[in-house]
Amino acid sequence: MAQLNSDYTIPDLAPELQRGPTWLQNHRRTLRQKFNDTPLPPRGLHLWRYTDPAKFMVGQTADQAASASKFKALIEEEQKHLAENHLSGLVTDFTGREIKALGVDKLSEQGVVIKALSDAVESHLDLVEPYLYGLVGSETGKFEAMNGALWNDGIFVYVPDNTVIEQPLHLLREAAGSGSAQFPRLLVVVGKNSEVTLIDEYGGGSSEKGADPAYSNGVVEIYGLEDSRTRYVSLQRHEPVTNSYLTHRAKIASGATMLTVPLAFGGALSKQNFGVIMAGPGSESNMYGMLFGTGRQHFDNHTLHHHASGQTHSNIDIKVVLRDKAISAYTGLIRIDEHAQTCEAYQENRNLLLSSGTKAETIPELEILNEDVSCSHGATVGPIDPIELFYLMCRGISLEVAQRMIVLGFVTPTLNRVPADMRERISRFVDTRLENV
Repeated sequence: MAQLNSDYTIPDLAPELQRGPTWLQNHRRTLRQKFNDTPLPPRGLHLWRYTDPAKFMVGQTADQAASASKFKALIEEEQKHLAENHLSGLVTDFTGREIKALGVDKLSEQGVVIKALSDAVESHLDLVEPYLYGLVGSETGKFEAMNGALWNDGIFVYVPDNTVIEQPLHLLREAAGSGSAQFPRLLVVVGKNSEVTLIDEYGGGSSEKGADPAYSNGVVEIYGLEDSRTRYVSLQRHEPVTNSYLTHRAKIASGATMLTVPLAFGGALSKQNFGVIMAGPGSESNMYGMLFGTGRQHFDNHTLHHHASGQTHSNIDIKVVLRDKAISAYTGLIRIDEHAQTCEAYQENRNLLLSSGTKAETIPELEILNEDVSCSHGATVGPIDPIELFYLMCRGISLEVAQRMIVLGFVTPTLNRVPADMRERISRFVDTRLENV
């Protein structure tokens, strides 16, 4: 079993270090050394002031057994969507050990590559080697180095130039149970003037109270080449005794657009870091996220918009709903380089507290190195406005229904960013968490 161990080091003989061709093994060993040499981040250090990093330190485990019954039911539901042409393809990933691509034959005829990352490093070296570890590698952080060394297998998606994938591609990942550790990884390359929508869903883990938590440490790297259009939806719905860590980085070239929709509902402890680098003029990134915490869930989210080129635009809107004794910490950074002039950047974080025992921290940050920009940021933390409740109740609406209406109105703009077939399932998550408010 995987055990919390703040002194854990990756052994030189770890089997994952032997996987792949020589160039990949060399990367893995470099990242192993980086992980072993890097101390745990101090609790007072910037992004770790609200979360104990030791809770993400686990040893390896050979025990990956878990019930796949829920996973099977969900696969069947998504296969139905696939058969009805609501999805362009379905990729299932069970703990990084069983990865299957379903319904992608038509895409393959267009030159689209969707396969296990372990296969892609052998069959599509020219597409993988220039990008893998390029955004999340040895300089990103201790836990990112851990993933880079220990991922067993991942998913690779390549969309060739001038290709439009009309329906979403659904990536369905399932973690194993109590005491397990998994290291999912995703690499996406979207060609020039191409378009794709990705639904990246993380579930499973442990629901056994009092047992060792399941552990998931994921990495996502997305490259959008010139004039590409990428939409990426991340859904974290892990079981309640699961510690989840995810680092996402995207880099978009001139004229490219990126829509990122991070959604978080599950796990006991969840730390997510979403970032987009606008590397060429005319590139644009929009990020619309939502999390809903209940019980004693702990969420720690960070977003980054890095304007590395002038004439770029970005917008961040993160909504948080908390009840019971749930906790949320959000830190959002907008960075504009010295030479990146005539940029526009906006950031907003709104926190709605439904119970007196909840706690929300919000820290907007600006790092602007030139004056030729337009930037703004804002944050709010508070309960439901009593005037809004009064207005609805004066019209014969009960207190409980009025509260639900206000919360749904709060999150609906974000839900509308989610692909239609998934919107109903996300709404069910929200409805469940609004029970007995």
